[in-house]
Amino acid sequence: MMRRPRAPRGLALVLLGAAACLPDNPVATTTTASTGESESDGSGGALGLLGCDQPTCTFVVVSQTLDDRVDVFEVSEGVTPALRGRVDLDLKPDPSGLQTAGNLLDEPYGIALAGGDLQLLIGHYPDTDQGSLVVLPEALLADVEPGGLIAASAFFDGASFTNGAQDLELKRREAIFAYPHASGRLLVGVFNNDIRALEWTTPSQLLVVDPSLDGDAAIGAFDLGGLDTPCLGAWSLVPVGDKAVALACDGSESVALVALPDDLGTAAPADAAAGMVGCGAGLLSGQWTTRFLAADGGTNLLALQTQLVSGPRLWAIDGACKAAPSPAPVAAGFEDVRVLSELVLLAPKSGDTPATYLVAGGVPATGIYVIRGGAEPQLCGEVSGLDGAFTPGGGTANAPYALALAPDGVHLAIGAGPPSNPESSEGRGQVLWVSLDTSGIGECAIAASEVVELNAGLFSAGDPKTWVRAPNVVEVVTRSGGGR
Repeated sequence: MMRRPRAPRGLALVLLGAAACLPDNPVATTTTASTGESESDGSGGALGLLGCDQPTCTFVVVSQTLDDRVDVFEVSEGVTPALRGRVDLDLKPDPSGLQTAGNLLDEPYGIALAGGDLQLLIGHYPDTDQGSLVVLPEALLADVEPGGLIAASAFFDGASFTNGAQDLELKRREAIFAYPHASGRLLVGVFNNDIRALEWTTPSQLLVVDPSLDGDAAIGAFDLGGLDTPCLGAWSLVPVGDKAVALACDGSESVALVALPDDLGTAAPADAAAGMVGCGAGLLSGQWTTRFLAADGGTNLLALQTQLVSGPRLWAIDGACKAAPSPAPVAAGFEDVRVLSELVLLAPKSGDTPATYLVAGGVPATGIYVIRGGAEPQLCGEVSGLDGAFTPGGGTANAPYALALAPDGVHLAIGAGPPSNPESSEGRGQVLWVSLDTSGIGECAIAASEVVELNAGLFSAGDPKTWVRAPNVVEVVTRSGGGR
């Protein structure tokens, strides 16, 4: 699903204003990380895409959603960050690389790692209105040279999947938002609408998927239209502890909170879905985008609503779906902030200290912002040290969209792409790996101490397999040593 600002609801905004000017003295964006006691060249040797020969390995996995590809970068401590490899997911081939004609866009989106297997939600395969779960086995992923490409032909013959790769047709439109639950089941949020429609009126679904099963038996569906505030056009899916999940519902401008059954991992998927219960919280209606939310480390949520013509709205939502708007959502000095995208929890609530979040900010005020949570959440700061970081060499300014915080809490992965019309852009988007100084978190003062552009130097205008037009899903995954 391409991200599309609203003008009006659901309609693609053809032209945005010029991107905000970036300050002088840009940060030096590098392709090397700080050294440790021991350091390798990051090539990964013969480890393949996600193999690990250290005590712990850390990877940034990116869905290039318009380029039908998944990229994997290693960012382990003591290793120079580098491209481990790429997976070609152009299942309905388009030699031009544009993926804009007819139904040629396959749209890899949600990502999960199960053991060594890579689980990928493909939004438009086998067709535009039907998505699938594709599972690529660890053995297949091991067969790639450092920085190489696993061609689609290695696991797909044009009609069926081969070499241990499997697909499960989800038979729903835009079933693309993934949350791998600790039970082993994959939860999938289904947008369930045509992104091109003026209104998104079809209720969404939450799926329970067991990739070890076949056909319809592998899928259970919970109807989000049956909530007290129905959820239409669900955009994102986040965990709320281990017992619940929440979804931002852009079509209904609401939030859905769903309690998970105790037998989620053992019951048949249909029975597990039948055991779900939930509630909804209506937010402001009108020309708002309602796509991102995050839990505070407990049972409460922060939800965002943004638009181009006024500042954002922040909502505190409790475990009973009671929603309260912040009376002062933006601190002084941030009045020009408009479009906000993915939200991540930086520090959970602790006693009387509210949670702290990071959020991606697009045009006209491009940057990564700090939000203090609690009963009256407020955008209270901006991550410093990112001046010029979103303008690649030889390219034009990008805007951050996707965020993922590493388990150590001090590294942030960012997917940044063209702020408008990415499908017609040159493909000079970015994947950044940022080291954070959080010592000033109490004052909303977070700094980027180092910025690594992971895909720097990899772009080739004539090679679509290097284009980065919409790195809209970014995940940080870790593996223990011995995984190959």
